[in-house]
Amino acid sequence: MKIQTPVILVMLASILFPSSIGVTADLKPVGGITAFGGAEKGVDNASGIGGLEMLGLLPVGRNVGVQGGLNFTGGQGFRFGVNAGPVLNFPSGKVGLFVDYEHRAREDFNYVGLRGIGGYYFDRVDALLSYSQPVCCVKRSNGTKIVGINELQGILRFYPTSEIELNGGILVNSFAGPGRNDNGGTGVGGSFGISFKLFDPIVIQLVQGKIDNRDRYRVTSGIQLIWGSPLQEYLREHVSPPFIGGGDPGGLKSFGEAKSKSSAEAFRTN
Repeated sequence: MKIQTPVILVMLASILFPSSIGVTADLKPVGGITAFGGAEKGVDNASGIGGLEMLGLLPVGRNVGVQGGLNFTGGQGFRFGVNAGPVLNFPSGKVGLFVDYEHRAREDFNYVGLRGIGGYYFDRVDALLSYSQPVCCVKRSNGTKIVGINELQGILRFYPTSEIELNGGILVNSFAGPGRNDNGGTGVGGSFGISFKLFDPIVIQLVQGKIDNRDRYRVTSGIQLIWGSPLQEYLREHVSPPFIGGGDPGGLKSFGEAKSKSSAEAFRTN
């Protein structure tokens, strides 16, 4: 089911829009800045969040480029994140592979993960598939375990006009890696969002959120600055899942905290 679901989304889009395949142009420089605010809940506590995110893409050829981003997030402690990786352009979409890094000041924790994203474009619909996997690190301190969680997402973007974007999708998280049993267990849920370009260069991110059945969520709104392109074209000039707010490596809450097992429980487990 985890693998079949995103495939079903792509097949559904191709059935609904069989003769409307989007054609991408050569890569060109892209830049955007977003200020956001909202709320999130991980394993334990809910809190407000807010911050700033920057994204850019620099072509190194007609169909090859380097995409990266920076984010600064406040809420339950300060977070700083950076990501970068290659992007490949092909006639009807893009693919990218990125290294994500995030430092959490509150936990004094450094996260490193890999994230792959692919997008296939129709006339008014984009089908996206994204998977992120933590590769470092696990921190244990004072009976607390802090670890990243993986996440698989399948997303459809719909454009009623070139300046309005609606998105919805499904996700599965925390099903592989060191945190799969410690972040509330495997979660299944969905994502949703609405954004529109008010006027050049202002984009209103009315709402963007995701939630799973483990009661983990993040919901944000924001104001984005982009230059020169209609919203639909801008979103296709780079490759990324819908904006959620701040660093989003590997799950609804990038890091979960779980109390260590009691001695008796640990003995039974072993």
